[in-house]
Amino acid sequence: MKPAYRLSTHHRATPGPAQPTRGAASLVVVMLLFFLTALVAVYTSRNMIFEQRTSANQYRSTQAFEAAEAGLNWALAQLNGGRIDAACQPSTAATDTSFRARYIDSIDAKGDILLKTLPGSTDRPMAACIFDATDNEWRCDCPDSAAPVLPTVAGSAAKPMFRVRLDYLPPGPIPRLDMVRIVSAGCTRADPACLSQTPSAPPGDAIAVLSITVTLRSAMSTAPGAPLTARGDVDGGAGPSPLRLTNLDIASNGLTLLSGGPQAGNIQVTSLPGTPAEESLGDGDARYAGFADGARMFNTLFGMTPAMHQAQPGAVRLDCTGGCSAGDINTAAQQNPGKAIWVEGNLDMDGDIGAAPIPGTLAGSELAAGRPLLLLVTGTAQLNSGTLYGVIYSRAAIWDRGSGSAEVRGALVAEGRFIGSGGQTITYDPALLAELRTRTGTFVRVPGSWKDF
Repeated sequence: MKPAYRLSTHHRATPGPAQPTRGAASLVVVMLLFFLTALVAVYTSRNMIFEQRTSANQYRSTQAFEAAEAGLNWALAQLNGGRIDAACQPSTAATDTSFRARYIDSIDAKGDILLKTLPGSTDRPMAACIFDATDNEWRCDCPDSAAPVLPTVAGSAAKPMFRVRLDYLPPGPIPRLDMVRIVSAGCTRADPACLSQTPSAPPGDAIAVLSITVTLRSAMSTAPGAPLTARGDVDGGAGPSPLRLTNLDIASNGLTLLSGGPQAGNIQVTSLPGTPAEESLGDGDARYAGFADGARMFNTLFGMTPAMHQAQPGAVRLDCTGGCSAGDINTAAQQNPGKAIWVEGNLDMDGDIGAAPIPGTLAGSELAAGRPLLLLVTGTAQLNSGTLYGVIYSRAAIWDRGSGSAEVRGALVAEGRFIGSGGQTITYDPALLAELRTRTGTFVRVPGSWKDF
């Protein structure tokens, strides 16, 4: 048997085609994902920039809007305020005027408002304020015959500002001169363009212009119809000097007395020529006797409750629980022109109160003579000496006028009885009462007058 042989054959490999490189597809996918991520990042960055710009614009516009709104409220409060200095701060100096007098020239007997203009121009005077973030308050300038100059405010915080002016209503079919507009322009920063009569904002800043219509809500909506009005009876006393009542006004029919109760005592009346004295006495009037309480009578003259009248901005409350003199009243009136004065307590009239009217200047400056006062006394007023120009309204159940010989030019009103033995003189003055009714009170918003334009 033949032995088995293993044949060994060596084969040489022939080179074939190259194999594809592994991972190329992954690289393409990764690059595509990077590209998509970059697109998303670019888009997101673009949206963020857009949102930042939108937010900044919204912030600036809101800041300007709120500044303009602050200007409206500030100007309305100032119209109902007292005397102020050049920085618009409260002042007790007699040479300083109120905000109302700086921008309103006069209010006539019909209630028409005459606005001031700058000297030699038809432009209206303006007031302006800038916000000081350091002290968290507005710093203002209130000139009456020049353009406002904003105070310098330090710091890097935002400094929004506003400027306000008064203007007439747009022309309409029925002119309303008893109303005016407060126009307020708010800007994100102080700039001369924002202080002009037609304000604008520089590039990169915002401006908002708002306006409201206001009118004077009289502190005495209805003038008394006689020199003396009382809900109860009137007793002139038995003294040697009579209580003198004079009314030569044709419009009021020369009435010298209106009361819910009878009149008695020593009373001397002077009415229209040819009118018998007894015909001018309206005592025992059922209208006044029918008032259940004094508040009803108060409402007929003032158009609101006593509490509402006290709370309005155009009223000043003077603590006279220890008694007040004529000097106290004049000081309060000087510091608060155009406001009704509530005397909490009793009034001792020991001198002149108010100022004597000068013919032809009843609608003049508040610094000129001719300033009647509206006094609402919770107690009684002792009419001892001097002359009062205006109206005294007493809420006392019994008004004992005392035994003095003071004079009143205007009218007296008693919510209860009116008694005493003095020889006072009460002269009905319709021009003075009209001046008092149209210039004393509170400026209020006219409903529906707010504008954003």
